Amino acid sequence: MVSIIIHILPQEIDQLEQTLIALKKCSVHTSKEYLVEVVLNSNLTRWEKSTFPKHFFQNKLLKLEKLTKSWAKTNFWVSENGESMGCTDPRRKCTQYDTEATIWLDVDIIFSDTILGHLESAINSIEKDYYVITPETTRLWDNTWDVITNQEALEEEANHKNYFNRDPYTTTGLKGEVSLKPINQFKWAGGWFTCISSKLVEKVKIPDAMGPYYQDDTFLMVCFTHLTRLGLLDVSQYVITNEVIIENNLYRFNPYSEYLHNIDKREEYKKIANDNFEPCVESTIKKFTTK
Repeated sequence: MVSIIIHILPQEIDQLEQTLIALKKCSVHTSKEYLVEVVLNSNLTRWEKSTFPKHFFQNKLLKLEKLTKSWAKTNFWVSENGESMGCTDPRRKCTQYDTEATIWLDVDIIFSDTILGHLESAINSIEKDYYVITPETTRLWDNTWDVITNQEALEEEANHKNYFNRDPYTTTGLKGEVSLKPINQFKWAGGWFTCISSKLVEKVKIPDAMGPYYQDDTFLMVCFTHLTRLGLLDVSQYVITNEVIIENNLYRFNPYSEYLHNIDKREEYKKIANDNFEPCVESTIKKFTTK
């Protein structure tokens, strides 16, 4: 079984709907069993000051779960008491499921109908226990991402202007013959359809001290790099060529901006992650060297 982990805030409920419809379309190309977990984080909304009531989003979440139950097992729930304060929390706790791999997915990602099927083929073909699989991307804001960038997309200049003004519906999708390409480094963004073997997620856990949001992907990449270089863990990353995804920056729209009173804790959470980053990396490496 493969799990798909999704975290949303109330204002992202419509993006969730589009993502779940897209996953439903993907399901016709799959043969594995899936579990889709969606956590609606209601902790960062002052509901007493909001026009839309909480139950509006809860009810829509339940309806979307019915859609997903048509092809997968589900665990859709609302965090109301601080159980999940950011996207790192459900990713940290995904080891509770008995799965062979876990996909971390944000709801602003545009992807093809064939991506799950190609991920399945990749999982089946990899004999190693510890792996990361990613799709390719369009050209991002600097050349450090070129290692996971589609060959055709490399013709475009890497800068923020191109990245934020790119049409995600014409630049993503299945762009040619698919192959599985190993790379000699670790590079990915957390919820960009990143697939990690469950054994690896269990082996290298994201510490609670890293907080609920930010740097979870960078933390794992740094840990995997150190552990591999030291010969303490054999981890590899593979890229599915010509399966191209990217964030929907150009058409992203929040229709609830004037009707929800949100609490923005991003800077607070970033500080927690940044302040604890190096100590968490050091403590993780130490666990392997003292065994």
